[in-house]
Amino acid sequence: MKSKLPALFFLFNSFLFSNYLFSQNEVNELEPVFITVTTLHGAEGIDYENWKSVEQEYFDNVTSKNYLILSHEVLVNYFSPNFSEIKVINVIRSWDDIMRVNELREDLIAKAWPDEDKRKVFFEKQNSFYNSFHSDEIYQSSNYGKTLANEIKVNYNKPLVYLVKTNILSDYEDEDSYKNYKKYVENVIHKNDLIKAYSPYRHFWGADSREFIELIIYSSLSEMENAMYKNKEIMKKLVPDDIKRKEFIESLESAIESQTSKIFTNIPSLSK
Repeated sequence: MKSKLPALFFLFNSFLFSNYLFSQNEVNELEPVFITVTTLHGAEGIDYENWKSVEQEYFDNVTSKNYLILSHEVLVNYFSPNFSEIKVINVIRSWDDIMRVNELREDLIAKAWPDEDKRKVFFEKQNSFYNSFHSDEIYQSSNYGKTLANEIKVNYNKPLVYLVKTNILSDYEDEDSYKNYKKYVENVIHKNDLIKAYSPYRHFWGADSREFIELIIYSSLSEMENAMYKNKEIMKKLVPDDIKRKEFIESLESAIESQTSKIFTNIPSLSK
């Protein structure tokens, strides 16, 4: 075992140059991008259709027209009927654009609702869907990502399933953990056709600098389960010896102090 600092410094800095989170139409493959994540919590008794109508109006008038936002998703907790957790994810090209995105947003809002009274009414209604507690994080992308195929992004009208793993990095990890992580991603995740996209990204700004996020996209909950079985099958071929395979997995796990996993689904009409 050894200290994580040298290995993880190399790990993070070797994969900061990336495809972006959900699709890759405008950014060079080796260009770093930023991912902003706002976590919201729904107020009690939200009516889904009312909420969707208001957020759709905002998306159509503001988010979809904000060219600084390269990609956008609204994720809701798959198993929670009461909107207990909502994640708004934006992909933005550069730090400068993060600074500029709100200026453009304000301009688009003013054009969409030129009457101040009507604008006030709209945003009071939008805010009424959420309680006051929320969190904001900024991450940076990784070149080990598996990009969501553009035809899925454009043509798939049904919600996708998003498995979000939040890893807290350990202070120590096996000396081969980085090498094995790279091998696992390239030979298992990228070769599993049931995994539609894989997006690892590291903490850049926010509450916990140890966070390392993995976002995995599937077409359905059943395909997520099948993909996990397929991962095991691919692993057996990659490392046929049972003892060596166990050591390989333990090496991967050594870099993680703790992990939480949550399942979300997106709202296709709010996707960009």
